[in-house]
Amino acid sequence: MKKTLVAIAAVAVTTGAMAEATLTGSVQAGSNQTSISTSGSPTVNTLNFEDSNGNTVFNIGDTEDLGGGLMFKGNIAVETGLASQTISNGHGVNETYASLTGGFGGIKVGALQSPQFQAVAAGDAGGGFLISNLVGTNNTHQGDSGTLVLLQTKSFQYTTPTFVDGLSLKYQYGASAAADNIGDANHFAGDYKTGAFAAGVAYSTYKFSAASTTDKATTYYATYDFGPVKLQALWGKAEISGYDDVNSSSIGFQVPVGAATFMYNHGSSDGAVYNVYTSTGAVTGNRLVSTVDQAGDFIGVSYALSKRTTAYAAFYK
Repeated sequence: MKKTLVAIAAVAVTTGAMAEATLTGSVQAGSNQTSISTSGSPTVNTLNFEDSNGNTVFNIGDTEDLGGGLMFKGNIAVETGLASQTISNGHGVNETYASLTGGFGGIKVGALQSPQFQAVAAGDAGGGFLISNLVGTNNTHQGDSGTLVLLQTKSFQYTTPTFVDGLSLKYQYGASAAADNIGDANHFAGDYKTGAFAAGVAYSTYKFSAASTTDKATTYYATYDFGPVKLQALWGKAEISGYDDVNSSSIGFQVPVGAATFMYNHGSSDGAVYNVYTSTGAVTGNRLVSTVDQAGDFIGVSYALSKRTTAYAAFYK
């Protein structure tokens, strides 16, 4: 294992100096208005003009055929969007990594998307608007004033060779990272796709901090693309030590009409997972469970103005 990782580092340095890099990315800007109403408190309204989903990113990538069936790929993601979703504190959505694939399967190291996030992304009809999904909120563990843990720094991932057509199996380990980030995480994931049908599962065990107990999360997704409409479904269970499990589900669809795509998603759960903060705003290292039922609806539409430019509007309650 040590020799393999050293080889990846050496290839990354060599190809970075000699190969031609590709530059890709996306730029997002718009307005984001939020209205929060809590019983017994005045309504809080905010209006921001920003990249509210952290989708403004520039990727510097390189792919090299090393011969003998070996392929190297590397990527550096430079995010310039929402500050709370930058790679530096482990909350980004874009990966920075080096990978090596061959007959043995594939290994990947760096700042990687968690399999829990990838499962939610596959089954959420809202696509990039993942904060609207209750399965994503509970199973990637968003605090009441924290951020979604979508990406883990200090990660290692192994993908097995393809034993069955359409089936992908992977294991990912995430070491402890910044505050408000899952650490010592072990992820197991399986994805299957055949024709218009796709389904998968992600199972994770993790610790919030070295002193905390081990929690668990499971996410299932399934999609079927009929052509005129694509159906998407999610189910998740968050198991927080010492508390009842939180079960979440969502179902939705996407309908393409010419250059436009209409999206709808409804989610519900029998509770909510949240982080505990001190009076100074520091995270205590604990996660609690609210037993209050949750429900939410997402409505959105995107419109392709050109091959590379899309406008969209979304509403979430």
